[in-house]
Amino acid sequence: MSSITINSALSIAQKALRPITKNYKNEALWLLQKCLKIDSTKLFLDLSKPLDIMENKKFIKFIERRCDREPLQQILKSIDFYGYNFNLRKDVFIPRPETELFVDILKKESPYQNKVLEVGTGTGCIPIVLELEQLATKILSIDINLDAIKLAKNNANLLGCININFEINNIFQMKHQSKYDLIISNPPYISLKDLSLLEPEVLLHDPLSALTDYDNGLLFYKYFSKMGKKLLNNNGKMLLEFGKIEQCKDIIELFVQEGYNYNIFNDLNSDPRFILIKL
Repeated sequence: MSSITINSALSIAQKALRPITKNYKNEALWLLQKCLKIDSTKLFLDLSKPLDIMENKKFIKFIERRCDREPLQQILKSIDFYGYNFNLRKDVFIPRPETELFVDILKKESPYQNKVLEVGTGTGCIPIVLELEQLATKILSIDINLDAIKLAKNNANLLGCININFEINNIFQMKHQSKYDLIISNPPYISLKDLSLLEPEVLLHDPLSALTDYDNGLLFYKYFSKMGKKLLNNNGKMLLEFGKIEQCKDIIELFVQEGYNYNIFNDLNSDPRFILIKL
């Protein structure tokens, strides 16, 4: 087994991964880079180099985990978000590429906010990028998942952020000490009845509390529509991500009934994905 070269390892991995991902070539490359701890340039310069026994065993284990539908990001223990690298750990929600649009929308619609509340920390990627891109200061980011809070704090420290307070808290039970200029959230929006439709990478590896509200997927939006006016300063805004196109009409109705103005923004597939709420 020690005679397997880098080129052979890539070919074997691509064949194994092809049935489960369209991105099998890149995933094979990234997993081998992780295993060998080298960049792609050096890897391609050494295609004929054999893997040693331990490298080969480790790479095979990586491929087996991916074939068992473990998310690539969890195997790599990291993810790129808006050009920054974030550590990742098991039992913390994995950021999706479309969530990067949070930052783009805020840059255009609300370029700087002083006091910000984020509901659902995850890796801490959104508040950290808001600070790094100089879009906000005095950010409070909450999550009910202690592992997420610990990870977010670690990511903030690694990236040199000092203006974010990560706190374990439940928005439905939280006692607010002040009002905010901006509230942001990618809340659990999958209805309980739709959980079984999710891909194994999501259903078996993301924490359920980050996926579903254990109801119809609208509980967080109902809360924000009812509490927004009490939580926001004058001219305050809320930017919320949602999932299914079918949710869009229901979410709009919740906020219109409470007298808010709104704008809808599409995701990378041109589907409705974000709602910006204005007092």
